[in-house]
Parts: sequence; structure tokens; C-alpha cells
Amino acid sequence: MAVASSVWMRRKVRHGGRTGGRRRPSVAALFADHWRKLMKLLKPLSPFRPGEGTGQVPSLRVTALALVGSWLCVAVAESVFGDLDETTSIAAIAEGGGRLTAGGLIALGAAALLGLALAGLGPIMRGSVAGRIGWALLVPAVPCSGAFAMFHLILVETGASGLNQTAMEQFVVERFQGPGLWAVPVTYYVFLGFLSMLLVLIALVRRGVTSVLAPVLFAAGFVGDNVVTGGVGEIACVCLMTVGAAVASYGLWRVSRQAPARTLAPESAGSGMTAA
Repeated sequence: MAVASSVWMRRKVRHGGRTGGRRRPSVAALFADHWRKLMKLLKPLSPFRPGEGTGQVPSLRVTALALVGSWLCVAVAESVFGDLDETTSIAAIAEGGGRLTAGGLIALGAAALLGLALAGLGPIMRGSVAGRIGWALLVPAVPCSGAFAMFHLILVETGASGLNQTAMEQFVVERFQGPGLWAVPVTYYVFLGFLSMLLVLIALVRRGVTSVLAPVLFAAGFVGDNVVTGGVGEIACVCLMTVGAAVASYGLWRVSRQAPARTLAPESAGSGMTAA
């Protein structure tokens, strides 16, 4: 009886007071498990070298300049826009028409440079599942960023002289400040497009092109941009994303000076060890 009682007590202690069933994993164990899965995104792959794949057009240096140039344009455009793209006052739009026009044209330049950068990033993304997903989702963000620029250029026209200001102000309030199909490409660009860019930067880290600082800075800026609305804080968050892109561009420039190689070990989508 004493032996049986001792065995029963050991089972009770082992199962947290229960005599049957499995013990639930602790919060710390669940966190550690999810953290390990997240860290797979940063697991190193075979280093990228110039000349992989069928060719590099544009070159890595042009890709680096296009990438940092695109995000510099985004930061400058955001600084030029200020809070004008959130106002409902036609008088303020008419007064700031020059800023909206300049910012819209700069944003169009950002879209063109982003498309050029994506063309050069394609061969590097072949080695990473997460990179290929991010690259594919970022392709539609190029025309969507153009739509983002056109939104501001159209907003300028609502403040043109000779129009009924009351009607135009009602149009801006009811259409441009509310839900509508016009918001689909803009929302894709400012949310899914930025997330896709983060996946691309993570893939660059895994291929040994840049340091982990690039996606960390970009992610910090992206989170801050969705928390802070308007003002200097929002501009600072966009600048932080630009710094992350600049770090990645420096890595691309550095890799372009290395000796070319022709070997590439693609990441298997079905492998639990390397798939992101």
C-alpha cells in the first residue's frame, strides 16, 4: 500500500495535480516554439554571388542605386506632403497645390525606381521561399505606388480656381476621405507593399547580402508608421524605413565588387530546415 501510494503521488506531482492526461505546455514553451519558427526566417542560406542565374539585368550597382533612390523619393514625398493629403479644406488644398504636385511627381519617380530595383532583385530572391513570396507581392505594389502618387495629383485638381468649392469639399470628404475602390491600390501599397519589402530585406540577409540591421530598421519604421499618424513622427518613421533600405543597398553595392560565381542552391519549399 505504501509503495502504491508513493507511485500515485509521484504521478500526481508530475501531472500538476492530475492523475491522467497530458500536461499543457507553458506560455514560455509556446513562446519559445514560435520564436524558433520566426528565427527560421533569418537562417543563413548559400551566399549570393554576382552572376547567379541567367544574368543580372540591371546590374547589382544599378539595383542598389534604384532601391535607395526609390525610398529616398518616398521619404522626400512624405515630407513635402505633410498633412495636406489628410485635409478636407479646399482652401488648404488650393494653397498647397504646389507641394501636392511636387510630392506627387516625386512619388511617381519612386514607383519607377522601385520597378527597376525589383528587376535586379529577382535573381537574388531565387534562393529563398520568403524572398520569392515577398518579391511577387511587391511587383503589384509598383503600379499601386503610382496610384498613390496620382491620388495626390488628382487632389490638386479639386482646388482649381473656377470650381464650386462647396461641391469639391463635399467630394473630398465623401469620396477621398471615405471607403471606395480608389483606396484599394493605395492600401495595398502602404500596407502589403511595405510588408513585402520587409520579406525581401529578410531574404537579402539570409543570402548574406546585407546585415540584419536592414530589416530591423525597416520593421521599426513600418510599425511606427502604422502607430503614429501625421506630423513629424510619421515622417521620421518613413525616414527610418529609408535607412533600412539604404543599409540593404550598401550590401548590394558591396556584393557587386566580389568575384562572380555560378552556383546557386535554391531553397526547397517543402523542407522544414530551410523553408521560411
